[in-house]
Amino acid sequence: MKWLEEIRLRTQPQKEKEVIEILLEMAESVNKNKEPGFASVYFHQAQPGGFSLILQWNTASIPMNGSNTAMLIIGGIESLGLFDHTVMVESGKTVKVNFNGRTVI
Repeated sequence: MKWLEEIRLRTQPQKEKEVIEILLEMAESVNKNKEPGFASVYFHQAQPGGFSLILQWNTASIPMNGSNTAMLIIGGIESLGLFDHTVMVESGKTVKVNFNGRTVI
């Protein structure tokens, strides 16, 4: 099943260069990894310091709270500013089940 994670980060404009380097490095690491994912970084069109890191997945199930990769990335960027993490799936293609004590889609 195809699904996406968006990690949005809002930081101070003066930290923008540092944040760009960190996010691009993280995206490159995900893309080199053997996991079934792809990562890309987007920048806010009009507001300096606004970023989104998009993780694209194609897996048999979807963890309710997102991937372990996203949790590791969030741990690395949470000190850089405000962040939000969203898991997105295609409409009408989900079923919730319990698997080893975790709810997955």
